[in-house]
Amino acid sequence: MKSEKENPTQQGAEENTIETPPFESPSHCLICGQRGPALLYGHWICDHCKNMVAADAVSKKRQIEKEGGPVLAR
Repeated sequence: MKSEKENPTQQGAEENTIETPPFESPSHCLICGQRGPALLYGHWICDHCKNMVAADAVSKKRQIEKEGGPVLAR
């Protein structure tokens, strides 16, 4: 049978744990690495990279449609 106090060192560690609140830190673009605004979690993509990704997606879509590939309904 197990006692209620299984491991006293583990229990003491849990009591001493202090949660620190998250803080804002400088972010970087996930694609090009450009420094961006301070964000809480740091996930950010700059406007230039957003435009490049969108243009690449449109280009690939047009190429697929031109080759007679599947046309997806909107």
